[in-house]
Amino acid sequence: MSLKFWHQPKRFLLLYLCLLYLFAVWRVVGPNFVSHELGRALALLAGFGLPHFVGILVWKNKPSLENIFIVSLIILLLANHQTGLFAMFILGLLTALIKTIFRLHHQPIFNPAAAGLFAASFLGVTTTWWGVSFSPRLPFYSISAAMLLTVPAGLYLIWLYKRIPTLLTVTLSFLVVYFLLKGTFPVLTVLEGTFAFFLFVMAIEPKTTPVVDKQEWLYGTVLGSGIAFLYVVRLVGSPYLVVLLSANLLFSLYLVLLNYFSRVPKEVAQDKNKNTK
Repeated sequence: MSLKFWHQPKRFLLLYLCLLYLFAVWRVVGPNFVSHELGRALALLAGFGLPHFVGILVWKNKPSLENIFIVSLIILLLANHQTGLFAMFILGLLTALIKTIFRLHHQPIFNPAAAGLFAASFLGVTTTWWGVSFSPRLPFYSISAAMLLTVPAGLYLIWLYKRIPTLLTVTLSFLVVYFLLKGTFPVLTVLEGTFAFFLFVMAIEPKTTPVVDKQEWLYGTVLGSGIAFLYVVRLVGSPYLVVLLSANLLFSLYLVLLNYFSRVPKEVAQDKNKNTK
């Protein structure tokens, strides 16, 4: 592959997700891949692709195939690998609808994969994160073997997307708040595959997270602190999804208010000009 390929975040992320998914299927699902996992993937793609297909026919939209496959792979890695075909179809459909309907400035408000998984949880679909934290475990700290692929790929994605403030604030705020609440550092949690995948892939999703450094500092602090708090009090089963979607919503509200107040002086000036004529 050329150097140009490695400098394209979407294609690099897609390659990483494909490798992680194949590795996870090989380690966890086993020989039933063709009969079960392939059907699960096709059912998800059918549900996810249906609204996009309608958009092509009716509104002549041109969806990004890279985005579709990236979101689909993330869902396949996180949703329980024993989920039935119909449930996977509904999961894909819900994800596409949320991604299409809830938008601000032509961008989705919520992380599509997280939103779809959260919505499907009310229909009984569980998020087990099976494909990002699985056996075998390394001999030190019981680190998931998936970390060997996630950490180097994730750090490279952080560099490509220029999200170092997010990396630092999510990690540090998580450690500090967890320590303040429990008196210990969650070393095993940080070194486990779930936290790493969330941090390196979902927390830096470019369309639903800040790109300005000063906004990243606040956004990352909200993410890390919220996850640590829910980890300790155990109010919800999947703190990652709940906190990420809440942070997405807060960031969107911030953008709305920022846009509103940035226009107020201009509108006041225009009114004054009209009154003086």
